[in-house]
Amino acid sequence: MDSTDLHLCPDVGNGYSVQGIQIITASPGLEKPWVALFGSLEYPTGEGVYTIHERKRHDEVANHLQFLIETDAQAFWFVVLDNASQHTTEKLSDLLWSNKDRLELVFLPTYSPHLNLIEKLWRLLRGQMTRNHFYYHLKALCEAVVQWLEKLPLAQFCSLMGIDDSQLDFV
Repeated sequence: MDSTDLHLCPDVGNGYSVQGIQIITASPGLEKPWVALFGSLEYPTGEGVYTIHERKRHDEVANHLQFLIETDAQAFWFVVLDNASQHTTEKLSDLLWSNKDRLELVFLPTYSPHLNLIEKLWRLLRGQMTRNHFYYHLKALCEAVVQWLEKLPLAQFCSLMGIDDSQLDFV
């Protein structure tokens, strides 16, 4: 599980322009410029559970974890996450205690984003959806991201996650 920011301000990356003419990048102005996208990936199937929130606090982490638990009434969830302060706060203890028979949090070592596989998905998302692209409203950005996540080819996703898709029993 991890979260990333969806910004109205586009990520600026490499591009081409005529020499001597600067590329103009639009700016969101005064509107709230970002939302938080929370995501969890089921290994090894690669199925994702995503929620969008206005902030990235412990309340939103708890809401995402509760949503994850409710997606399968019978499953026991091992959730691997980083050591962000909203993940490690004692304020999550009530949720963890009330779901101790359904949920276990496993924390990655500090400063090891390379071990959190969803980071690769966030990097691809930013590269294809927000780099050098401006959305006029957060709603349009969120809708585009949801469509992108729904249409991401399984083979590309499995390649990102290091999963051999020929071994998946549902394909």
